[in-house]
Amino acid sequence: MAGLLSARVLSEHFEKVIILEREQLPEGPEARKNAPQGRHIHALLEAGLTVLDGLFPGLVRELVQEGADLVDLARDAAWLQSGSWKVRYEGGPHSVLVSRPFLEWKVRARVTARPNIEVWQGYAVEELLTDASRTRVTGAKVKGPEGERTLEGGLVVDTSGRGSRAPHWLEALGYGRPEEEQVGIDLGYTSRLYERPAGFDEWKILVVNGRAPEAKRSGFISNVEGGRWIVSLNGYFGDHAPIDDEGFLEFARGLPSPHLYEYIREAKPLTAPVSYKIPTSRWMHYEKMARFPEGFVLLGDTVCALNPVFGQGMTVACLGAKLLGEKVARARTSPGGLHAGLARSFQKELSKIVGLCWFLTTTMDLAYPETRGKRPLGLKAVQWSVQNMIDLTSLDAKSCHAFYEVLHMRKGMEGLLQPGFVAALLAYNLKSLFVPREQRANLTTLPPSPGRGEPPAEPGPRDIAA
Repeated sequence: MAGLLSARVLSEHFEKVIILEREQLPEGPEARKNAPQGRHIHALLEAGLTVLDGLFPGLVRELVQEGADLVDLARDAAWLQSGSWKVRYEGGPHSVLVSRPFLEWKVRARVTARPNIEVWQGYAVEELLTDASRTRVTGAKVKGPEGERTLEGGLVVDTSGRGSRAPHWLEALGYGRPEEEQVGIDLGYTSRLYERPAGFDEWKILVVNGRAPEAKRSGFISNVEGGRWIVSLNGYFGDHAPIDDEGFLEFARGLPSPHLYEYIREAKPLTAPVSYKIPTSRWMHYEKMARFPEGFVLLGDTVCALNPVFGQGMTVACLGAKLLGEKVARARTSPGGLHAGLARSFQKELSKIVGLCWFLTTTMDLAYPETRGKRPLGLKAVQWSVQNMIDLTSLDAKSCHAFYEVLHMRKGMEGLLQPGFVAALLAYNLKSLFVPREQRANLTTLPPSPGRGEPPAEPGPRDIAA
């Protein structure tokens, strides 16, 4: 997704954009070998949906016409977060519920339909090419079905994911390696598709996530195209769901809430369970490097591979591509052009987008004593307040809405500094010192839908705050 979206924005500024893809791409909406995470549940936050809708007008409408669900997440999601159920109301952030292969297939079709974009399948990058001074990347040596060749270009973009060889390439060019930050989670996903029960309308996505450190399992059911459910079960620290029918159901029975198990135990499976493991969340701090070559930028999982439980990856890729398009547009009209600080400036601004997501996810993951990673000073106090914030959103719709605005990247962390929200959280923090949690949060009752009404309108262009 990061590569497709980068190609789309760059096609407005370059004569030709070439996508180098290591594998042969499928003809239809099928999972790719080199993207094994594609078989599992994916989320698109509202900020990501807005970027997609701006880059590809009519795409959301097309997805819905072909079976995806455009949803109001405050109304249509039943979400047990960190052990308490989110209050449900109308007027929350929008998202589209769709499988990753289907969404990627639709995006790829629109990208490759642009006349100045080419996709070279079966090609891998061997090394970067530079000018004589090694201060600017000028292209890449690639290897494909017809052997090795060199490609010259005004900009090289690395979106090759966790397996990127960029640290090695930069070190070989004399720039050193970027600082790497890791949080070890030993997470495993197991997922399968089910036939959606006819007429089912209690929710469109169900999330069951217990409170750390007691609960190490989570489960998800989401509507996807084709009248199906995708069901994903995950566990930390080696507690991974089996891939046999009986083991899959038994793992679901052991979730922090019985609801998911009750929904799927009589549902009809359509596929066998498949697994995917994520040992760590990882952030490569290219923005901190003392020196960085011009003509080379990185984004997507290449820079930061987040814990997928929190559903931020595709949205960060969308926002990164949007930022890249904006930076290139400004650079092309500036006196220095593309090679006057664009690369370093882009990585620094991208880190601001990544930083918010990294803080939210790692703060939650580090609540487990088994998690491997640096624990900043004051972490326990932050986690205590975050947990209280989550519990507050199980009862107070206004606080829940403020939380959603930050989570879906309508606003930055300043969204949690509004006077009304701060006052509500401070009062709740005080209350938590005297009132047992089960008496001040909804820990057990799945909230009913607040009513359906009309489906949410197709989202229009929105300014995305980094």
